Amino acid sequence: MFNLSELPRGGTMCLSKTGLISTDAAMDIVSPNGAGIDFAIGGVLYHAADQINTAITACDEQAVLTTCIYLVCMAAAVSPGTMSVVKGTEVLTADIASDKCVLTWPQPLVNTCPIGAFKVVLASTATFTSGTTQVDDANVTTTFCDLFVVPDKPVTSAWNPFA
Repeated sequence: MFNLSELPRGGTMCLSKTGLISTDAAMDIVSPNGAGIDFAIGGVLYHAADQINTAITACDEQAVLTTCIYLVCMAAAVSPGTMSVVKGTEVLTADIASDKCVLTWPQPLVNTCPIGAFKVVLASTATFTSGTTQVDDANVTTTFCDLFVVPDKPVTSAWNPFA
C-alpha cells in the first residue's frame, strides 16, 4: 500500500480531478472546478489549464477483440501541461471476463505525472490506434478514469476503476 509518509523526498501525483473526456481522436481535460489541474513531479508542483482537443500520442495499433489501458500523463518540461499517452499491454477481452488474464497498468514516461487513463474495449472487426482512431467509432468502447497515482493492482473482472 502506498503511504505518503514513507516518501523521504519527491513524489509524483495528480492533485486534482482532471475530467478526461474524448469523443474523437483527441483528448479534453475539463476539470470539474474549471480551473485546470494541479500535479507534482518529483516533489515539485505544476499547474496546467484545461485543454480542449489535445492530440493523443500515436501508439501501436490495438488488435480486434482486445482490451487495453492507456495512461494519460502530463510533463513538466518546457511548458507544464504537455500531454502524452502510454499504451499498456492489450489482452483478449474474453480472457479478462473469464479471469484468465488481468490488465496491467502501463509505466509512465520519465518526468511525467499520470493524471488519468482510458480503457479501450474492441469488438467485432474494430482496431484502435490512439491519435488516429476516434474513441467512439463503431465497435470501440472507451471509458475514462482520473488518477492520483497509478493504482497498485491490475484491472480484473472483479476490480475495475473504469466502471
